[in-house]
Amino acid sequence: MQKPLKEIKSVNQRVWITQPHELRSIVKRRENAFEIASGKFLESGNIELVMQTAEAFGRGLFTEFIKDKPKEWTMKEWLVSATEQIFNPLGEGATFTKISDEEVKSLVFRNLLHEESADPATVSLFTYGFLRGMFLSAFPDGELIMKSTMAAGAPMSEFIFMAQANGLDHGERERIKHEFTTMKKID
Repeated sequence: MQKPLKEIKSVNQRVWITQPHELRSIVKRRENAFEIASGKFLESGNIELVMQTAEAFGRGLFTEFIKDKPKEWTMKEWLVSATEQIFNPLGEGATFTKISDEEVKSLVFRNLLHEESADPATVSLFTYGFLRGMFLSAFPDGELIMKSTMAAGAPMSEFIFMAQANGLDHGERERIKHEFTTMKKID
């Protein structure tokens, strides 16, 4: 059986990479959730509805697919389980450049929704919300920080998953909503 994360070591660094394999049923569910979120945005222009729909989708996937849930997660346990049960079946391509008890740094370089959608800003907002909902299901005191996004022309999206967030970190969700509101006005 293939491991969910492939470890690559170099002289000064170690990274882990997902082993994508698309599972059509979970990919289709994400497409449906995105269409619902996108439709809500088109109807109302309300970024919050996209975020809420995406976060609910992430929480739902976590509840349904992460079967062996320890009482307290370590970042590594969460990452291996989420990669095996959710990221890989979604066909996501990502590298993880840091995995510690405090945080995981990730670069997403393949996102099927980005490849198939004509609306990269809404896809990026949805992706952030879905990842945030899934992550906070395991680490309710944590936060997901988005450092860069494919919607802004970057070749990949950069995320930092933080197990314990401080006051500034908890403002990230509002910062993301503001950024995407600005992007959508420019569209």
